[in-house]
Amino acid sequence: MMACGAIKFLLPPSAIHHSVYCNFFNKREKSLVVAGLNFVQVYRLNVAIQPGFPVGYDDPAITETVRVQRAASPQPMDEHVPEVSKLTTSPVMPVDDYDDEDLYAPTIPTPAPARQQPDQVTDAVSQEKPAEQPSFLFPPENVRLECVASFELFGTITDLKASTLANSNRDLLLLTFADAKLSCVQYDPTVNDLRSISLHDYEAAKYSDEMPTNLGQAEPLVRVDPDGRCAIMRLYRTQLMVVPFTQAPTRSDNALTGPKPITQYKSFALSLKPLKDEPVEFIQDFQMLSGYLEPTVAVLCHKSFSYAGRAAVSSESCLVAAISINTREKSYHLIWSMMGLPYDCMYLRNVPRPIGGLLVFSTSSIIHVVQGNPPHGISLNSAAVGVVRFALKPVQNVVATLDGSRCSFFETERCLLALMNGNVYVITLVYDSVLRSIKDFHFQQVLNGRYASCITPLEGGYVFFGGKMSDSVLYVYNSSAWIEAEETSGENNDEENSDGVKKEPGQQRRIAMEVVDDDEIYGPNANTSVVTTLKKLRFAPCDALLNIGPCRTSTVGEPLHNLEDFTRIPDKDADLVTCSGYDSESFVSVLHRQIRPVVVASFDLPGAEDIWTLRSASAGFHEYVVVTTASRTAVFQSGDEITEDIDHPFRVDEQTIFCCLMDDGKLAVQVTRYHIKLARPTGAEVKELPLSEKDEIKSAIEGSNRLAVVTVMGNLFLFEWDHELQDLVEIPNSNMGGVLTASFYTDRSGMFTSNKPSNVGSVDMEVEPDKLEVQRVESHPEEDDEVLYLSKAEHAELLRLRNTERTPEDFQRFLVEERVNTMPYGYTDWLIVAYVDNTICIVSVPDLIPVYRTHSIIHGPRIIHDARALENAELPKEVIDSACQGMQLKEILLIGLGVRQTQPYLFAVVGEDVYVYHVVPFYYGLDDSRLRICFSKVKNDMLTRERKLRRKLPRDMNQVDERLAKRHLRHFTNVQGYSGVFLCFPYSFFVMVTDRNILRFHPMTVDGPIKAFAEFSNGNCNAGFIYYNSRKQIRVAELEPYWNYDFTWPVIKVRSPGTIHHLTYHFESKAYVVCTTAMYPEKRIIHGGVDQVDEEMTERDARFPYPMLPRFSVHLVSPEEWQVVPEVSYHLPDFEHVTAMKVLPLRNGTETGLKEYVVIGTNLSYGEDVQSRGRIILLDVVEVNPEPDQPMTKFRQKEIYAEEQKGPVTAICGVNGYIVAAVGQKVFILGLKGNILVGVAFLDVQIYVLQLSSIKDLILVADIQRSVSVVRFQEQYRTLSLVSSDPNQMHTYAAEFCVDNQSLTTAVTDIKQDFHVFQFDPEYYFAAFGNRLVRRMECNLGQHVTNMFRFRCSSWYPDAERIGAAALTKKHVTVMTTLDGAVACYINIPEKTYRRLLMMETILSNHCSHRAGLSPRLYWNARTSSEHERFDLVSTTKSIADGKVGSLYLELDHTEKHEVAMKIGTYFLLEVHQVNSFQKIHEGSMRSTIMTALKDLHGEQGVAAQLNDVRVKYLNPETGIVFLRARRGPHLMVKDAIESLLRVGNIPAAVKIIHISGTMRSSQKRLLEHHRRHLLKSLGSARTEQARNKVRLAMQGLLSPSGSNELSMDVEQK
Repeated sequence: MMACGAIKFLLPPSAIHHSVYCNFFNKREKSLVVAGLNFVQVYRLNVAIQPGFPVGYDDPAITETVRVQRAASPQPMDEHVPEVSKLTTSPVMPVDDYDDEDLYAPTIPTPAPARQQPDQVTDAVSQEKPAEQPSFLFPPENVRLECVASFELFGTITDLKASTLANSNRDLLLLTFADAKLSCVQYDPTVNDLRSISLHDYEAAKYSDEMPTNLGQAEPLVRVDPDGRCAIMRLYRTQLMVVPFTQAPTRSDNALTGPKPITQYKSFALSLKPLKDEPVEFIQDFQMLSGYLEPTVAVLCHKSFSYAGRAAVSSESCLVAAISINTREKSYHLIWSMMGLPYDCMYLRNVPRPIGGLLVFSTSSIIHVVQGNPPHGISLNSAAVGVVRFALKPVQNVVATLDGSRCSFFETERCLLALMNGNVYVITLVYDSVLRSIKDFHFQQVLNGRYASCITPLEGGYVFFGGKMSDSVLYVYNSSAWIEAEETSGENNDEENSDGVKKEPGQQRRIAMEVVDDDEIYGPNANTSVVTTLKKLRFAPCDALLNIGPCRTSTVGEPLHNLEDFTRIPDKDADLVTCSGYDSESFVSVLHRQIRPVVVASFDLPGAEDIWTLRSASAGFHEYVVVTTASRTAVFQSGDEITEDIDHPFRVDEQTIFCCLMDDGKLAVQVTRYHIKLARPTGAEVKELPLSEKDEIKSAIEGSNRLAVVTVMGNLFLFEWDHELQDLVEIPNSNMGGVLTASFYTDRSGMFTSNKPSNVGSVDMEVEPDKLEVQRVESHPEEDDEVLYLSKAEHAELLRLRNTERTPEDFQRFLVEERVNTMPYGYTDWLIVAYVDNTICIVSVPDLIPVYRTHSIIHGPRIIHDARALENAELPKEVIDSACQGMQLKEILLIGLGVRQTQPYLFAVVGEDVYVYHVVPFYYGLDDSRLRICFSKVKNDMLTRERKLRRKLPRDMNQVDERLAKRHLRHFTNVQGYSGVFLCFPYSFFVMVTDRNILRFHPMTVDGPIKAFAEFSNGNCNAGFIYYNSRKQIRVAELEPYWNYDFTWPVIKVRSPGTIHHLTYHFESKAYVVCTTAMYPEKRIIHGGVDQVDEEMTERDARFPYPMLPRFSVHLVSPEEWQVVPEVSYHLPDFEHVTAMKVLPLRNGTETGLKEYVVIGTNLSYGEDVQSRGRIILLDVVEVNPEPDQPMTKFRQKEIYAEEQKGPVTAICGVNGYIVAAVGQKVFILGLKGNILVGVAFLDVQIYVLQLSSIKDLILVADIQRSVSVVRFQEQYRTLSLVSSDPNQMHTYAAEFCVDNQSLTTAVTDIKQDFHVFQFDPEYYFAAFGNRLVRRMECNLGQHVTNMFRFRCSSWYPDAERIGAAALTKKHVTVMTTLDGAVACYINIPEKTYRRLLMMETILSNHCSHRAGLSPRLYWNARTSSEHERFDLVSTTKSIADGKVGSLYLELDHTEKHEVAMKIGTYFLLEVHQVNSFQKIHEGSMRSTIMTALKDLHGEQGVAAQLNDVRVKYLNPETGIVFLRARRGPHLMVKDAIESLLRVGNIPAAVKIIHISGTMRSSQKRLLEHHRRHLLKSLGSARTEQARNKVRLAMQGLLSPSGSNELSMDVEQK
């Protein structure tokens, strides 16, 4: 049996690698664009109103000052962050005109700063006073990162930059991908997606012949010209790829000609290997420079490779060269260069003007390089001394190394430097304007524990720290009192100036060089001294993006259920526990797939149909719980307990369709089948409105004191509460016919308007160029000339006008005006009506004017526009009807979610599916009187429909209709602080939205199908919910506390005392065992032999960076409180590293049964001069009596065994109660007897065993270089023998068994991010009788996988408890976690399903447009398939089915799905009987004959239906067997054409259809059966024994495993 499988990513990667702040949507608002491994997300800053913000903040009557006082200062994230004091605001003005450019644009233009008078500008920098504390309109914790767009790509993003085109109204994103691809994309508002502008691929052999070096593989890096003329990408080691942008019209000096026409150049590559006279071996980094006539790039190169061991002879091997690029001639020339830089230089950073130049960062120093001046550098430790020839100034009180550091400028003279140890410094460049050079570097530590992968400054004093080792955090900074110059620069306080005069205290507040008084030569304004101000900055955290990576290890644990009913389900629930973070920001991340409610109360109530909870405006809890059945209504009173209420205003003798409270809770409204009853909560009946008895009420909705009733006949009646009459009156002319359902919506976003902004541009959002006029163009001086000849006042004014960024105060005011005051004139009410033709109409309330009407949405289009917005946007009705047969729109719901309910979402139930749409602005409609919005479909992987049952269930189990809900969409506003929609389906879901504005789809199937749901609060259940399950029980429940539901899965993070390396679950104690490390500086050097080691203490200077070594310890984490258990830690000595740790059930020779022990394998790493040894440690977790008031102290760790082994213990697992340990180059089987370990068996293995895994008596051995092997332990004979192995070399990362019923395969991941599936198949002809593992499948995951484990597959039925063990599958899913925080799973699937998935992948890959022009197939192909890495003579590997491409199918609408299904095709198995056997038929004549017959029978319609789809996949002229592929649907036309054939080409022949199927595999099986039948007939008709032996021989070859392989391989090659 051939192994087939599929991989699906359950959790996307959460690590952020790159970020950029740009005009993504339009020119008037910037957005934060972040990029992870293969995704791009766009965020904007928003304001989340916390308690204390005035109610009615967006009321137009409120124009006074909005003051937000913080009750308490936020707890700073780091010890170096001081608390932020209370802040006030300035007045907030209402928005008078919605002047938006495009999606998510600001509504008020930012005013230009007031112009300063010239006399006030003179020496403004040096005379300014210390800045006061800046004021904020809201505290930092109220600022949120709101996600406004998200895109997934089929490629690994290696770099991200943004650029501005000359004629575009938004910025361009430049994305680089491995190995040498660059994609230029831009946002397209018409489809709410990315649009590819240009694609560049330089993966040709002439560029990729350079091999990676010890500096690592040269990943593509891209840099953008500050003047927007071009972009440059690094190609491999020594080449640059230049992408010229569209050139804007240029001026011509003193000429009567207009601007030159726009020009466009192609990209080209430049080789820098011969950089003038200097050899170049590797381009480390490069930066684009500004202020040059042509695009200029500064390149940091390695002339030769060096390292620490060769520092004495080759320490100055780097250089910086500035080259100018001519994009027309595709050439470059050298401008200037700087030699003699340290060998360990890492990256460059541009220094903003007026300072200018470059900062070169090496491991131990920072050097400022500028043209025309000598370099000036500082050393951060004593290791930098003597590396370069020029002097490096030491920085006092700072000892650091810059390996893995990140740096970014956020002000002109200040930059942020994040180190690998988590410390973040603000570096202030002290600039001397007279000598035009850097005088000093000032360091101030502002954060610690922030491990940043990228740093991006935003507007308004905000800075974003992206993280792949920790969470990504948004900070806001402000400045306080200035720091004294002498105290911060490391100089003495009594420092004297150049004249020997001691500085005055007033002069110590600034640093300035002597002003040269030479007015007679250079003029009166030449003596300008720029003063660098030293400020004390402090950073406060605002918001964080959760990251659960890097997941080095993971395990599964048993959840602590609070109800026994949840444990009765055969499908056991489990927690996925993984490690995340690093060092001080290390956590144990616990995730589970679905929501497990905490049940507060439960009672039986058979026959319930629906539930409502009612609460007045002034009540803190819900007052009534109304439950209806098919014939009556039950009313319960809610207090501390739920009791049946007798004295209530509701009617109980019939079924309730809908009920609510109106008039601020003073009026109870109950809608029954034929009546509308109005009553006071006191019981006094007000009125009963009867409707027509012939027209039964089907549904009703309420909103803003209005009631809409929909009848079975499709009539809609609209009522409104009249406060003057104190009655519910019908709105005149509100009756509508042909209505399916309706929904009320109150708009708080401001998007529901017909007003069109004045300057939104064209549809493609390009700025229209001005008309070209022939005119004289004056010659203007260049920028440097302007600075040279302007006065000081004019110079300062010029710099001020060039600075277009908002001040922090202006940006805070902008956030309030554009995020908080979105509705200056109050809220608006709307009615959304769905008609029987599956169209949706939006009607204004109460004037009932239709302002929006869509086409049919039953097929679920990606974008829904107004019918009058675009021309020819409607699909033909017959196309929709053919794809959506039997489907009907059942229910709609339009609600506002997110921050202050400002994000509208549309939910639509069509058949058994749920469509979710996000409302976004669309300003390009043809009708100006309509709403300028559109609906964009939200991607989700919800499976709500019930699985079709293939097996027959007992009769009593087939009655499932009574368990299904009739009202599917249940809106809730506050469930533990979350708002959203609950979906009542066989597979129920919570759809939650938080301030992040990302829909979270969390299933809740632990209690079976949910029929009714409502939010609920009382004395025992605060902000919970009530629901009716399939067990006919009503349950009051809450969400689990401490869990974070604003993630793809519910998650909780437990802080760890150090970096987690190993994690396992102890089943007996229900606790998790974690192995952590804490870093410490090591000053000892170990000498000695094997049995005795000596320690030598070394003391260096105070600035010497000692090596940081890990100190290991073992802790317990209790799932009861999700905390580290105190005082039970097990500490290991220094130099001992834990290489493996598992909890194994062991068999003790002195006891009976199995007992769990924590088994630890260690390695004593003293250095390369001492032989490595290791230990095996056994710990027993025992329970003791806890200490008073400390229930978590009930655990203790007891050491059972700790003995040294003859080599390092590198891997551990268990088999049949024994320990399997890899010690050195051997694998031992060890048994426990008492307190000692006794050897049982051993086996010699390869180089270094990285991981061991076992199942029954089979052991999977993963070697770090020699791939994997399967070993078998025979306990009866006490032997350990090799079963099979992979002969190919592979640097493995993880390995695990894959179980599929009685089939067993192995899954392996390697260093190249590939995933391989091996199978033991001794009958395969290249398996060497089973000695070799057969590589069956492989793919590239794009991420590093270091851990895998097996888990049983879930049940195939939603209500699995009613079926029991019959719902379980005998199959395991292999779960894997990646270093980027993603979770994926691999599962074996049937071959028929696999082939269907492959056909669907092929169609989607070839016929669908993909973002950034990336191919899913190339991204999914394995990278270790080169011939020099394989010993296989014939490749037998297949590609694993990609679940990511399969999810694209779910994103398609039903018409596109139908088209894909039609393209999959139908296969005809034909047999051609030739009359003349001397002439042979061929594929071309076969196809042409069929197409000719198709045209004769069905005309042009038949030819057009199968023009490009009829293909001959296989033809055997000897046997006459033909495999023909045709398009599904019109294949009946092909069948008629085949049956009418009398000849093929010019050859008379009879064509017979043997079989018609949907897959090639099915046709192959039918062909084998066809041959068997003919051979059996031939065997019966054979007259001689020789003839019968020939037939038997043919039958044996036909029945052998490889008998059909020739045909299969021939077909697959075609």
